[in-house]
Amino acid sequence: MSDELKTVHFKGALTIKTATETHDRLLAAYRQAKAAGTALQIEIADDCDCDLTLPQLLLSAQKTAVREGVELHIRASDKGALFATLQRAGISAATGSADRLIINGDPR
Repeated sequence: MSDELKTVHFKGALTIKTATETHDRLLAAYRQAKAAGTALQIEIADDCDCDLTLPQLLLSAQKTAVREGVELHIRASDKGALFATLQRAGISAATGSADRLIINGDPR
């Protein structure tokens, strides 16, 4: 895997109503990163509108990445909508420095 990084940004509505579009964007970015041999970084906007659909898609992507040997980084603020959604669902999440939510152990 090279040191390069493919970054995909998600903002706006990231809910069950937009699940197909969100999945398709995520899958396209994942396939591009895998084909290029680069890591994939997923950045979630602080002010996105999300429900539990987003964490489900992210966890599925992470599981696939581990299985296929693709490096995956998920970045979101611990003050943003994704973190609030996880808290409302009763899901604990580790947080690190610089007010970043760390889902897969990488505080970048």
